[in-house]
Amino acid sequence: MDIASDTHTGPGGLVRAAELRASLMAACDWLERHRDAIDALNVFPVPDGDTGINMFLTLRAAADEAMTADGSLGDVASAMARGAVMGARGNSGMILAHLLRGIARTLEGYEAVDARLLAAALTAGAETAYDEVSNPVEGTILTVARRAADAAREAAAASPSLIVTLERAHDAARAAVAETPELLPILKQASVVDAGGEGLRVLIEGILRHFKGEPVGSGSVPVGMRVDFATLHAEADDFYGYCTEVLFKGERLEPDAIRERLAAFGSCVLAVGDSDLMKVHVHTLRPGAVLDMATELGEIVRVKIDNMQMQQRDFAASQQGPVEPSAPKTLEQGTSVVAVALGAGFQAIFAAEHATVVRVDQTMNPSVREILDAIGRTDRADVVVLPNDRNALMAAQRAAKQVAGRTVEVVPTTSMPAGMAALLAVSPDAPATANTPRMARAASRCHSIEIARAVRTARIGEVDVEEGSLFATLDGRPVAAGESYRDLVVAAATHLADPPDQVATIYIGRNGSQQVAEQLAEPLRSLLSIDVEVKVGGQPHPDYVISVE
Repeated sequence: MDIASDTHTGPGGLVRAAELRASLMAACDWLERHRDAIDALNVFPVPDGDTGINMFLTLRAAADEAMTADGSLGDVASAMARGAVMGARGNSGMILAHLLRGIARTLEGYEAVDARLLAAALTAGAETAYDEVSNPVEGTILTVARRAADAAREAAAASPSLIVTLERAHDAARAAVAETPELLPILKQASVVDAGGEGLRVLIEGILRHFKGEPVGSGSVPVGMRVDFATLHAEADDFYGYCTEVLFKGERLEPDAIRERLAAFGSCVLAVGDSDLMKVHVHTLRPGAVLDMATELGEIVRVKIDNMQMQQRDFAASQQGPVEPSAPKTLEQGTSVVAVALGAGFQAIFAAEHATVVRVDQTMNPSVREILDAIGRTDRADVVVLPNDRNALMAAQRAAKQVAGRTVEVVPTTSMPAGMAALLAVSPDAPATANTPRMARAASRCHSIEIARAVRTARIGEVDVEEGSLFATLDGRPVAAGESYRDLVVAAATHLADPPDQVATIYIGRNGSQQVAEQLAEPLRSLLSIDVEVKVGGQPHPDYVISVE
């Protein structure tokens, strides 16, 4: 394969700013699908949080920050690293943040990534992670990062293809993960591979799938193996003390000096950041001493402290012995909401509003089983399902009919903005029969404008669209085509028969940017005389989705 055949990269197979943002979101979605399986590998599952969820949340913070950056590839990479530092969780998340910081530094000043620059970035990421960990241990995510980088350099020296380089890096990561039990005795004892290393492999695989044009799918992948806690010795040092994480600001902060001070407090020492902002992690019996150090050096922004001994004991006990059938769940009176959502940003927004989210990727085509599983996770007697797309409506209706002993209604929302409007209208303590009319009315008042780029020349309704050009739809109906995001937003807004008088929200897609979104807000404010918000949606196809209501 030569570089010109790389399908999802930019011209000539190069990765530019937009492709980097899109690949991060795809990797985030792929990692989220695997997070339960990664969590199940973790020999220290509660003390450090869970490896899968920690890596996912760290990567999502990096991807969300990258979505707000507009400009060069280096600008996007710097935003990615900044988001990772701010959002890093647990040991694995902190190390991932170091990897991304090393990668970002290598990409500074570049407008595009080719195979050789990718290999150099992966190498710098691995070296940064090794340098920043106080006591590097082989058989962990560090080993996997180094092996992947080594393979990438060899591949880039032999072929200009970025995809071939990624494939070789992924193959090496997979082999390194398989070898981790031979390098780390506690993994062999528990009969699992390293969770952090597997998380990094999955992340690389998600990026690779994106650039090869392969879907990342939806729904959690099955758990392949679990830690046997009965075989682990309770005296393992990291089962004791407090997992302490502190994010703090300061002036002229020195990471090496901070790490040296942390080493006197305990183990698993990590410090990631720069001279102005630092996030530290340590397992210690003296969390107060860590807080004292942070306040001495600057101003605390965020603190997280977990009692590892108590949590590990409770978690390990829950994992041993046969699992008894669970008693029927006691349901509260009122209405829960299940919402189908595409894109990490939209999914997070729905979840923040207390919906149980059916997470899909690439297309809004959830299975009946996925919707049934989501209904089963709700905690109220009645459930309202929001399909949020015509393609998901039939599956939602079929799932609703298969639920016995509960009232399940479907409000046929046709877009995620309409679903959000419906969700905000719900009264959780009221039954579904009272909620569905209110939710349906709220959804009907919401209009959705989508701005996307055509993948082929076609006539869509009354609008002629050229391959590669932009076009706008209003409530699913094509209204304009052209080359200017601003002109298309204005054209779509003028087609509103019933202009709204409350608010508009611009949701940035994987290929959109914060700067352009802010520019689109101005004509909406002028034309409609309403407030305009900007949020990250993370949807893969429309560059921007605009809700007006």
